[in-house]
Formats: sequence, C-alpha cells, structure tokens
Amino acid sequence: QIMKQVPVRFDPKTLHIPAYSVEKLSSMTDVDWNNFLKRVCSLLDSSEKNTGAACSKLNLLYYLCTLAVHKEIANRLISSQLFPILIQQLRAATNWDIRANVARVIGLLALHTSELGENVPVSEVTFLFLFFSREFF
Repeated sequence: QIMKQVPVRFDPKTLHIPAYSVEKLSSMTDVDWNNFLKRVCSLLDSSEKNTGAACSKLNLLYYLCTLAVHKEIANRLISSQLFPILIQQLRAATNWDIRANVARVIGLLALHTSELGENVPVSEVTFLFLFFSREFF
C-alpha cells in the first residue's frame, strides 16, 4: 500500500519553540542560532513515548520541513548538531510517521543544501535509507 504524503503544515501554537521565520533565522547571531538548535535537538531527542510527545515531535518535524527548503537554512542545519540527531531518530523511532518525516527532513536538506562538509555522515544516511527501503519491498 502506498501512502500519499500530506502537505506539510505545522501548528506554531503547539511547537514548544518560537516559530521563527527564515528571515529571522538567517539574521540570528551564532549564539542565538546555537540556542535555537539546542532547543530543537532537545525536543527531537526526547524519549517520551506518549501520544502527545509523538504529536509534538511530528509538529516540530513539519516545521523543520518548511525551513529545510531554504538554501541558507539547509546549509546551516545539515552541518549542525541536528543532523546526527535526525539520523539517530531515523534509526530509533518506532512510530512510522515520525520515521517518514525524519526521512523527509533529511531528503529536503540534501536537496536544498549547496555545501556539504566532510563531517556530514552521508554514508550512514544512505545505509539507513537502503535498510528501510528493504522493509517496504
């Protein structure tokens, strides 16, 4: 069965972080950017297993999808501490909606980034995508 992806819409009221615009994020100082990323990483890395936590995580992933389509933001996100957490979430998440949206964020980052540092674990992501694609077919 093929599931159609729903349009990405996040709810800023339930985001648990400020829903900064791309313009605001682009103009942030390094300190403010790092604080923002720490909060995002903390929310993604939470190990709560209840339905509310899953909905919160999905909402955050939808927000990240809206950010990842902008080249400058994609460049900053893919080379940040967020990327390894996305990989960890892709590996560890038991909720397939979360796993699919983590993969969506990673794919959007890969599509829209123009700079790829040597520290970005591309081979690990490729392996995980191949591993999960075998589960579907």
